[in-house]
Amino acid sequence: MPSQPPIPPLLSPYLSIAPFASLTLLTSTLGASTNWLVLRFIYSALKDTIYEKDGSTKEHTEDTMVVLVSWLRDGNFWKEGGRKLGTNFQKIQIVDALSTGFGLGAGGLAEAETEILKAIATAREATKENGEARVLLVLDGLDFLLAATGCVTLEIMDLVGAVRDHVHSTILTSSADLPLTQSPTTPLEISHTAFVMGMAHQARIIMSVRGLDTGVARDVSGVLRMCRGAGAGDEADEGEGEVEEREYLYLVGADGGVRVFERGA
Repeated sequence: MPSQPPIPPLLSPYLSIAPFASLTLLTSTLGASTNWLVLRFIYSALKDTIYEKDGSTKEHTEDTMVVLVSWLRDGNFWKEGGRKLGTNFQKIQIVDALSTGFGLGAGGLAEAETEILKAIATAREATKENGEARVLLVLDGLDFLLAATGCVTLEIMDLVGAVRDHVHSTILTSSADLPLTQSPTTPLEISHTAFVMGMAHQARIIMSVRGLDTGVARDVSGVLRMCRGAGAGDEADEGEGEVEEREYLYLVGADGGVRVFERGA
């Protein structure tokens, strides 16, 4: 695949800084990861340009910082992926929950909340001389705690609510394979379904990646679908614009580049 722009044109309107207090839910399935999507959300948030739905652009009016908390991938993974895009990591606080194990021990979710709020405070302090910073919080793989700890769904959802109160907007990633979200039978499947459905109810937009229904293809990595979440509210009245529901195909290249395109293109 030839070199691709960091932000595929069809994807750019969905990567602009989301409205204040909004939640963006990214769901993945086995073999179709949201890693490439998270990296592009971060890249877009830290660029000086904001993409509008009509194709126009405007400049950021305030500084933006990112706090990335990951339970599934370590800091080196994100730094390597961000380096390929040219991401400015001086504006990112990475909380490596995978290596440090916070939230897994006796302190549980209380420890996780403390560490996340500490990272948010550090991000704000880093831009203190330039005024108040807008903070984007990314919670990657938070549903891992359902399987790895005795935490219940409501406790984890309370954690999300508590940390969201301290940032401009939040992105949350979760797996959403069919055994976990349709006709759940085991306690874990039931808890996971409740978590994903609860987050979807709060989300402004849900962006889902999955494999092709027809199996593996050399020229297509998977399907990307954008849906309006129950938390979108009446955006037309709020001046934020409607969430446009679309479905595209995407291809992730060996060099990390991504192409997003219409079916048949």
